[in-house]
Amino acid sequence: MQAYSVDAKALGRMIGSANRELLENLLNELAGELDYLDDAAKAWGELVAARQALTKMILEPNYLNDIPDLSDDAAIYIYVFKMLCDRYGTSLDSGAYTMSSDWLGTVEEELGAVGVCCEPNEYFAGGADLPLPRAFPFPIAGCIEFDAMAEMREEMERALSADVDSDVLETVAELSEWAYECLKERRDLVWFFF
Repeated sequence: MQAYSVDAKALGRMIGSANRELLENLLNELAGELDYLDDAAKAWGELVAARQALTKMILEPNYLNDIPDLSDDAAIYIYVFKMLCDRYGTSLDSGAYTMSSDWLGTVEEELGAVGVCCEPNEYFAGGADLPLPRAFPFPIAGCIEFDAMAEMREEMERALSADVDSDVLETVAELSEWAYECLKERRDLVWFFF
């Protein structure tokens, strides 16, 4: 998983804005990243180029109508949105991208076994919608809104004293830190599972 502290609503306003100046600036500023993404996308058989996806996302208010739900064609749009998070947000990653929804389930089970109610999956599953298509099977993107950060932080902080495996506590500490950073910056948490 990769996570960002970012103003998801501001990014959402860019999508479908038909702002040609914004598009031109992004195409210039992200040229290298778009080239890199195109090279990677060719390896997985992507039919849509990254520049084409970015153009469609910015210029077409209803771009989602042209993308089949739960399709392989959706992945490029999610990766382009991740680029926007890189550009306008703050990465919250420690460098270890091993967190997954399965692992978060394990964290919940381990904590529940010692009587600690901590449900990180609930935050990831119940977050706000992003202006993105749903890809199948991956990547998956979502957003935990700023309004939920204080509650998430409190829940994670309470769980830090549990007598459980150190990997579980490390995950809880990382989630708590992510919530803290989002609270400090007054931003949402946008996440990506790959």
